[in-house]
Amino acid sequence: MVLLLFAFANFDKLVKIEYRKYKEEWMKDGKPRGFFWAPPQSTWFASSLAMQSLSLKWLFKAPEWVKNDFEAKETLRKIRLYVLIFNVGIIVWALISMIINGKNI
Repeated sequence: MVLLLFAFANFDKLVKIEYRKYKEEWMKDGKPRGFFWAPPQSTWFASSLAMQSLSLKWLFKAPEWVKNDFEAKETLRKIRLYVLIFNVGIIVWALISMIINGKNI
């Protein structure tokens, strides 16, 4: 669970970078909020939907504005790493649980 908190905190950092440096892109993305941080212009419902959408979308495809911004690129890399480690951990835990409980894989 700690890994997810790190991923959420880095997602917030990435949204802050977009908000501060790439305001037009932030608006096009639906004015997303972070998990723990919300820009003044964000709204509760629409910004939360944008956050949920982007938190999945950015795992697989980097937005154009990230590609030439070192800080944003490193932040996105950390998000992806934390989510990957978390998911691999869940799979390993499930396999070990199945083996311990005597179930065939």
